[in-house]
Amino acid sequence: MKAEVNGNTVEFEPNSKPILLKRLIADGFDIAVLFGLFLLLTALFMKTPLAAVYEQHFTRYREIEKETAEMYPDDAKAISEALGKNAEYRDEHFAANLHSYLVKALACLIAEVLLFLLVPLVSRDRATAGKLLTGLLVFNETRQTRARWYQAVYRFVFVLLIDSLGLYLFTGILTFLLVPVLRLVELLLNRKNKTLCDLITGTMIIEKLSYDGLN
Repeated sequence: MKAEVNGNTVEFEPNSKPILLKRLIADGFDIAVLFGLFLLLTALFMKTPLAAVYEQHFTRYREIEKETAEMYPDDAKAISEALGKNAEYRDEHFAANLHSYLVKALACLIAEVLLFLLVPLVSRDRATAGKLLTGLLVFNETRQTRARWYQAVYRFVFVLLIDSLGLYLFTGILTFLLVPVLRLVELLLNRKNKTLCDLITGTMIIEKLSYDGLN
């Protein structure tokens, strides 16, 4: 099938996968928008009562750090050892980190519902904003049609639990840099350029023109 793209004639195989660069641009756009929305929501939530418990534990463990530093002035090793043996400090530090993670998890949930669930459910191509902008759609390999609504939900759940909340638990803010790298590795490991999310949900990403031209 031949189609006009930006004034040029391009030949597509039926339901053809996109060039790797286009796939990376689509994912990069989605992650950049997600990162910006995540930071905005986190900043907003930190100014609301949602962050009250976090602020309480954060203030207390910083007070313990200050008190310990005053006991051992200019002795970093003694300060570190004292804090390591202080059960209250460890508990307050853990509680602060836990509540900080919960606030950020809420921000992430809202951002991803907007970007990775609502947009694909509204779009007949079941695609995120980045994929829509680059002319891609999510394809159901079993039925040889556009992906079903429940596959869009499955993709959202996978991204939320594995690529977002799960990975963030171990890597923090670096998650937003690691995810594109991990996806690139996944794309290069198979001929269809499928990520782990694609494999688990029975979908793949294809050129929208190569599907629409046959239908």
